[in-house]
Amino acid sequence: MATERLTVSLAPELRHWIDSAIEAGGYSSASDFVATLVRNHRRGQQLDDLLAEGLESGSSMQPGETYWSDKKAALAKQSTA
Repeated sequence: MATERLTVSLAPELRHWIDSAIEAGGYSSASDFVATLVRNHRRGQQLDDLLAEGLESGSSMQPGETYWSDKKAALAKQSTA
């Protein structure tokens, strides 16, 4: 994947927090840490968008007593076909 350079100024305590995360072994570099934050933020926004879409889609369905067992049976049937 192509990358671009981005210079960011941080308060010392934030830089220390990033360095601690790298030292703990969760990230290979500050760039890896920031890229992970950006990806997670983007995923969060996508989830928020999906949630808003669901809320705007109207009333929800209330599954009956056999709804889940019927779904499991249909899935089992598909996997054996």
